[in-house]
Amino acid sequence: MIEVLKRILNGQHQFASDGLLLMVIGGMGVYMRAIPQKFWGWFVGQTTMTITVKDDDAAFVWVKEWFLGQRFLTRIRRVDLDTSLGREQHALVPAQGSHWFWYSGRPFMVELYRSEDARGWSAKRTEWLTFITIGRRQSFLKKFVDDIVECHKQRAALISSLYIRDEYWDKVQGYSPRLLESVILTERRNNLSKTLKNSNVRGSVTAN
Repeated sequence: MIEVLKRILNGQHQFASDGLLLMVIGGMGVYMRAIPQKFWGWFVGQTTMTITVKDDDAAFVWVKEWFLGQRFLTRIRRVDLDTSLGREQHALVPAQGSHWFWYSGRPFMVELYRSEDARGWSAKRTEWLTFITIGRRQSFLKKFVDDIVECHKQRAALISSLYIRDEYWDKVQGYSPRLLESVILTERRNNLSKTLKNSNVRGSVTAN
């Protein structure tokens, strides 16, 4: 093969030799341009960590709850309105796209992806969050996740929860309990309060 190339390049077929030479140079140029991109991809893969949270997992709501307690949320200029976070009647959370913030002295990038095609009978689009930060130790990501879980536990302790059963009990995410004033009429609420007070008094007398 090499001998054939030499004959073509050194022969009298000037048109063929020039065309082949251009093809070789062009192929080498394309390959050389791809090297920096491949090297950058390899470098990023070796120096960063990624964690993904899908919307079919309860942690997706937990992350949104965690967002509400972070200062960087007030500096984000592209936000979505969310009314499914329990105690928050309306909340602003990061919208689709990339957002940067700092956590424990490290830069983080969070990307919200939203599928274009609807999914299932409810015509719901799939969403997922991807967090990217520098480093190689998974223990740092575990600490990050632990903070999100702790934030969820603190919020869950302050609100009521609703469970539905369909073969097994499942917690309804984003449930917001109604106020007592919206459920019981004024007169009935007063009677209920008196009944509870009388029950407490009788209980204390019995205990004595």
